[in-house]
Amino acid sequence: MRKGIALLLAAMLPGILFAGGKKEMDDSVTTIQLWHRYSGRNEASLNQIITLFEAQNPDIKVEVTPTPGEFMELLQKMIADIAAGNPAPDLFIGGYNLLEYIYSEMEPTRINDLAPNRTAYRNFTEKFLPGMLKLGEINREQISIPFGLTNFVMYYNEDLFKAAGLTEADVPKTWDDVIRVGRIIKEQTGKYAIALWKGTASFDICLINSNGGKMLTDDKTQVAFNNPETIEAIRFWQSLNQLGLEQMSTTDEDMTNFIAGEVAMYVEVCSMLASLTRSSNFNLKVAEVPAFGNKRKALPAQGGTIMSFTKDRTKYDAVWRFINFATDPEAMEIRTGTGALCTTNADVPIVPGQEPAYAQMQYMIPMLNWPGGAAGLEIDRMYLNKRTEIIRSNVDVAAALRQLEDDCNRLLADNR
Repeated sequence: MRKGIALLLAAMLPGILFAGGKKEMDDSVTTIQLWHRYSGRNEASLNQIITLFEAQNPDIKVEVTPTPGEFMELLQKMIADIAAGNPAPDLFIGGYNLLEYIYSEMEPTRINDLAPNRTAYRNFTEKFLPGMLKLGEINREQISIPFGLTNFVMYYNEDLFKAAGLTEADVPKTWDDVIRVGRIIKEQTGKYAIALWKGTASFDICLINSNGGKMLTDDKTQVAFNNPETIEAIRFWQSLNQLGLEQMSTTDEDMTNFIAGEVAMYVEVCSMLASLTRSSNFNLKVAEVPAFGNKRKALPAQGGTIMSFTKDRTKYDAVWRFINFATDPEAMEIRTGTGALCTTNADVPIVPGQEPAYAQMQYMIPMLNWPGGAAGLEIDRMYLNKRTEIIRSNVDVAAALRQLEDDCNRLLADNR
């Protein structure tokens, strides 16, 4: 185990109750461990895929460990489990934003090493759409496979738009439109105009890059928040709160308030389409994420990506068969039924409301990964805390981001 994760584990040991490794159920059945963070319809779709896989592969049992929450929380739980004496899971559905850390600190098993032969691996890769496999590449090594792709869309409550005297033609196409339309909604209905995803830095990446800004230096070795476009993007977000158009609420509260009809527009990933459709008692519509004027949008690739940590060669075949099955047409149709996007050549039906997300695939960019291994996880925490402070206050955005950049780069230097 490499130094970075060893240090993390050492810090976590005092709060961990040690336990023995997990045993196989039966000598004739290969049991593989799968960890994920899904809940609701996304979890149900994964369980359906697992059930079908086990029915077609009776010699394999998939033992699931669900950890609802964010990908970071899932990773932290896995680190704690490893520290408790258990092996890393055979299958892990993680986030694209953590691939650099996982690659540098946790030694994932390369996907091509799991394949029985080169022909099988070549046939496997040929079923993916152009560019999809690169999302799971680090240093030209295929360490993960896209498990349904997502990007941000803007869900909106058509009933609130009508109550404010607005029509489909008024649905915002730019962020200036959001402020103009948002003021009308606030004045006419008393409801909040919009809620932007704030649980991770993924929407920040979307907002900043869509304005021409950046969060890392060109060589990706340092953070770079102190540039005009990044400052302008975060200042815009701050203005939504200052104008009373976005509520100062938590991520969970944002979704609850939107479902309750208290917020007119909600920026979230497209894979929440099925859950929001089922939970909402109003006419739910979906639009593309607004742009900064005529600037080209940039949406980070999101969604779960399947990887493996197994070092037990007796499990390679079982893990390979699951990954292959999970990206076959039958499984892909189940996965995309949530609102996630198809990453293969499979001819799957488009779910009503998915059209904006598919239209935005042309704008998708690789997910940002913080540099520095374990230090990158701390930078993620520092960034989210500072961004939350900025958008909920009247602090000087440029000064706050400049100080944050200095603090993060100092941390990186200290950990080299």
